[in-house]
Amino acid sequence: MGKLTTVELDDDIVEYISLSIKKGRFRHLKEFVNYCLKVATIYTIDEWDVDKGMFYIHPCRVTLIPSDALSSLMKYIPEKSRSEAIEAVSSCLKPRLRFFRLSPKNPEHLPKILELLTLHGLGRFTLHDNENIEVSYPVLPSEIVKELLESLLEVKIEILEATKAAYIFRILK
Repeated sequence: MGKLTTVELDDDIVEYISLSIKKGRFRHLKEFVNYCLKVATIYTIDEWDVDKGMFYIHPCRVTLIPSDALSSLMKYIPEKSRSEAIEAVSSCLKPRLRFFRLSPKNPEHLPKILELLTLHGLGRFTLHDNENIEVSYPVLPSEIVKELLESLLEVKIEILEATKAAYIFRILK
């Protein structure tokens, strides 16, 4: 069971929540609040310094960049430096796995690891048949996502399909 509490909300916040409910994004206030608290916990928002514009999720600095700008920036990474860039992204994500007590060596953790990648904005990661990973709405090129998955999951992966809308990878056993 949870904890029952009372909170006074500012009028502009109530207006925002009411609009979200009217749009069908949430059914009621409780669902909205639970969603916000889940996001706050996942992203350790209690450690953010909003006044300074410094948002960190463990060793990762968070910022908003349009996905088309991100794709353009990726083109400037030379082929020989790509592994360094992938290692930099991986080094931000590996502490998150430890934080949530997830191990790539435990097959039961794979769905949770993919959920974590989704929650970190890299696309929507879905596991099919325990061996195929679909990435919808990806923000990085398929080759980089492949190498990132190999680094995080400590497995070899092959690309089965790569379109603008989604990638499909197979875990090689």
